Amino acid sequence: YCLYRPVGVRVMLVGLDIWSYRDQVDVSNNPELTLNRFLEWRQRSLLPRIKHDNAQLITGVDFDGSTVGLANTDAMCTSKSGDHNTNSIGVASTIAHEMGHNLGLSHDTENCVCGSLTTKRGCIMSESFSSCSQQQLSRFLEEVNPACLLDTPSTNRVYGGPVCGNAFLEPGEECDCGTECKNPCCNATTCKLSAGAQCAAGECCHNCQLKVTGSVCRPKTGDCDLPEYCTGFSASCPADAYSQNGLPCNSGRGYCYNGQCPSQQQHCKRLWGPGKPVDCRDFSKHGFMSNRSLLIGSEFPVTFKKSFYTLVNGDTCNEATMNPEDNYPADLAMVPIGTKCGNNMVRNMLISVLASLLWRPVTCLQILFQVCYNQRCQDMRNLKVYGTDSCSAKCSNHGVRNS
Repeated sequence: YCLYRPVGVRVMLVGLDIWSYRDQVDVSNNPELTLNRFLEWRQRSLLPRIKHDNAQLITGVDFDGSTVGLANTDAMCTSKSGDHNTNSIGVASTIAHEMGHNLGLSHDTENCVCGSLTTKRGCIMSESFSSCSQQQLSRFLEEVNPACLLDTPSTNRVYGGPVCGNAFLEPGEECDCGTECKNPCCNATTCKLSAGAQCAAGECCHNCQLKVTGSVCRPKTGDCDLPEYCTGFSASCPADAYSQNGLPCNSGRGYCYNGQCPSQQQHCKRLWGPGKPVDCRDFSKHGFMSNRSLLIGSEFPVTFKKSFYTLVNGDTCNEATMNPEDNYPADLAMVPIGTKCGNNMVRNMLISVLASLLWRPVTCLQILFQVCYNQRCQDMRNLKVYGTDSCSAKCSNHGVRNS
């Protein structure tokens, strides 16, 4: 919690699963294999028992090479939101490091700055996140819009029970500003409100008083999100609500899924970074392949080493081909659940952008109602995770269907 507090992320421990008698997965010297096994176990066994956003496996196994910890990038709020690490010395910083990868953070480069811009200190053992990490976290929250991070978990679920001074408002407390309290609205010793204070913290609390009913406490962040408003009797913003799954979004390029609007264009951007609008071109006449493909425009830095693609047509949403010299994990190429299917690919070609000017543009056809689910293109009208028209009918077709 202390490591992530400066960037506005609260980390709450909601459970410990100690494998006293036997490992629940085969923990081998191969870090990638162990991580994949752990994530499969999390999806199958842990999530049904304990609701959580992120899971970490701490082990004493000595992994091959110099690996201390391993995690998937941009994976928070997905089935791949987890990591594993070893080395009991500095385990807290290792956990924070690997969780950072789940939040979209990369390793710092020489251009990153930790601390003030005037001192330009290095980022090893720094007490603050680097300038690069803060920018990457902002990008992750804006582009990926991880819905699971926007809700406030019940403090009844904090592991270990209520403790005054842990910065979590728990049963029996009116406030809790932590051990380094500088909040005039709260008495840090008793965890009670100061005289005349209605609240001490929260999106709907201002100068120790509750905001009026109807004040926006969490604005809409995208086509599939809905704004939240203060109730007038609680300092906390209501739980995050979003449009019901299945509503068209992003000008018809996708369908809402759990507050996000996954699309092929979005996936392409996440794989390769920002560039010009995605072009759809026909490569069949140039001997490269027979399918239509999505390609980021000339601002995208093409290299001769990256060559994997993702199919989003037919029955598959997870085909990936990589060169041996690539350093990108194959999981990056997997199409996210809810992505609208179409006769397209996401690919980085092993050729110069200049050559792309010779290709003839064609029309990319989207397949109506088809979305990626369980690695297959399926009709969302047959999936229970998507809504039905009967919901709108209950509001005389004038309401907004939400989650």
